[in-house]
Amino acid sequence: MRLLRLFLLLLLLAPVARADARVFVSLAGTLLEAEITAASADSVTLKRVSDSQTIVVKIKTLCKEDAAYIARWQEQHQDQPTAPPSATSAATAAPSPAEASTAAPAQKYRISCQTLPSKVNRGQADTDVRVFEYTYNFNLNNLEVKRDLEKAKGLALTLGKNVADPNGELIVLQKEEFDVNIRAQSKMVYVTPPVRLTYSQDPDAPYGVKSYGYVLIIRDAAGAILLVEASPDTSARFTKEILSLDKAPCLVDRDFKLKTKTDAPMAYISF
Repeated sequence: MRLLRLFLLLLLLAPVARADARVFVSLAGTLLEAEITAASADSVTLKRVSDSQTIVVKIKTLCKEDAAYIARWQEQHQDQPTAPPSATSAATAAPSPAEASTAAPAQKYRISCQTLPSKVNRGQADTDVRVFEYTYNFNLNNLEVKRDLEKAKGLALTLGKNVADPNGELIVLQKEEFDVNIRAQSKMVYVTPPVRLTYSQDPDAPYGVKSYGYVLIIRDAAGAILLVEASPDTSARFTKEILSLDKAPCLVDRDFKLKTKTDAPMAYISF
């Protein structure tokens, strides 16, 4: 019984510890998701969320919002130790410029997303030809206690790949924009329009289009990126290229750069 109470207590404390994490933004534009463990007049000690590594960062290298957040933290934790004089340098606290281009966006609002894909068989079961209808359900949750998320925008991409060239170009099947307004501690759901894909299972004569995944980007009213979700995860690196796409369906390379000299195989795609 005592062990059960301890286990339940740990479950209750786990989300609290996570809630202390913040995405810190340097003046160079690099990002670091971490929580404060100590602070002094000119530096702050952070524990990185991705690997729990402790890092010391000069406060003057961070944006003014982060500096104000650190000052508030110091007021609330006056009994906490100051940042130690030696630890990982500030140069390693943020990603390099190359890494920064693929880093996750800073979250001005704390939001989360649970994505539920749906796949429905629309073809005949007794042939090599398969026809499936795909949709994605994005369950968005505003984690802020008091702040409503208003006039934000969502962008959802559904992706496919050519069965005859599975390692080649990607197909942007849909590019759907939608409004995002979520009250504090509330949720909303966006469902992509269904897209129907046809392909052959014959290994000697492959053709058609299969599903590849999705990308979801949420931006606030000012255009700042709040959240990026993608499957596969590597697609989330290319938000800039994805936002610049102006049509769908279209073909892109694996870095989401538009291919203008080839057309999407529309014979195997329907809406």
